[in-house]
Amino acid sequence: MTHTQDAAPTAAAAAPQHPPRPPEGAVAGGVQWACKAMAVLAGLMFLLEALMSAASVVGRALFNAPVPGDYELVQMLSAMGIAMCLPYCQLKKGHVFVDFFTLWAPAGLKRVLDSVAALLLAISSFVLAWRVWEGMQEMREYGEASMVIELPIWWGYIPVVPALALLGVTALYTLQRDWRNQEQA
Repeated sequence: MTHTQDAAPTAAAAAPQHPPRPPEGAVAGGVQWACKAMAVLAGLMFLLEALMSAASVVGRALFNAPVPGDYELVQMLSAMGIAMCLPYCQLKKGHVFVDFFTLWAPAGLKRVLDSVAALLLAISSFVLAWRVWEGMQEMREYGEASMVIELPIWWGYIPVVPALALLGVTALYTLQRDWRNQEQA
């Protein structure tokens, strides 16, 4: 055997070891795009919130003139932004989970538990989207508004409903993607 034969890698060793990827289709691309777009919009809202808060602090300190309703706006923008980031977090498996009780479990059981969690998240998200929609309708009907700037409260619900619906769709998508990846492995 020559030196070059010993150094030649086998086909299995030369192949890169990457996790299998599901085939990208229109649904997968649409879910991924929607999650990313919603997270970018939420990031822009957080940036706007930070700039407004800084302007309010400077205005209060230097000119005794804070931004009117800054607390109301921070509350509303924060709630909307957090809800809008949840689908992307699910897409990237960024949610916190506690594996203390499943460290001992075999991979198959962990996969089943992850699937049950994704299914429960989807169901919960769809129920929450429905109930937030109903709450938004009631807020609109009653004309409830914030105290200082009299901003209609129901406006804050507008992006939360599609965010929760997208979270449910994303949970179902990730459930299907994870099962497909396991079958390909």
